[in-house]
Amino acid sequence: MELGVDGLDFREHRTFDAIVAEMGTEPAQELYDELLDSSTNLGAVDLAELLARKPQSVVRNEDGSFQLFRIGDVVASRDVHAAMLDAARLCRTI
Repeated sequence: MELGVDGLDFREHRTFDAIVAEMGTEPAQELYDELLDSSTNLGAVDLAELLARKPQSVVRNEDGSFQLFRIGDVVASRDVHAAMLDAARLCRTI
């Protein structure tokens, strides 16, 4: 195996019984997909409002009964801290 560390090249030979590679997972968005058509915003986020720390006002479905936002694993496979940050950004104006 050849590795470059701080611009230096070196070789290291090792013998392994097994190699485990973590390849991530698919976003878990089944519930999001089921709820999408019943939401007022159809999942849309107004980025200008988000960055200005204003409540989300997007309405794309007058018949909807709630706002729906994708956070955490519905966006991409990632850790709980990313989901908490997403939620804090969206909910701090409530």
